[in-house]
Amino acid sequence: MTTNCTRALIAALATVVATTAMVSAHMAYSKSLPEKDATISESPSEVQIWFTQDPEPAISQLSLEGSSGEIALGDTEVGAEKSIVASVPTTLGPGSYTVKWRSAGDDGHVQRGEFGFTIRTAD
Repeated sequence: MTTNCTRALIAALATVVATTAMVSAHMAYSKSLPEKDATISESPSEVQIWFTQDPEPAISQLSLEGSSGEIALGDTEVGAEKSIVASVPTTLGPGSYTVKWRSAGDDGHVQRGEFGFTIRTAD
């Protein structure tokens, strides 16, 4: 009886460890410029996001939305230190903006996310 309980406990523990390893294998957002939920005083010249793994160039994409809709960005490129980056070719005015991203890491699973930032009017 004790042997069966021990085997069941070991099997359950192995399942938990395997599930944890699979979940942690996905790439994740690490940081960004502009920072998530930041209030800045000038229009950014680019948007850059860093991840926990190297992003897949063929899948990686950045987009930017403001109160009037989508804002054209330069091409999304893989940057240094596990990041993707796109230039902001126009000067953004005061207001709230949302950056949306898509990429995949080592396991090939596509990850998506978004964050906002605000440009405040000059004092």
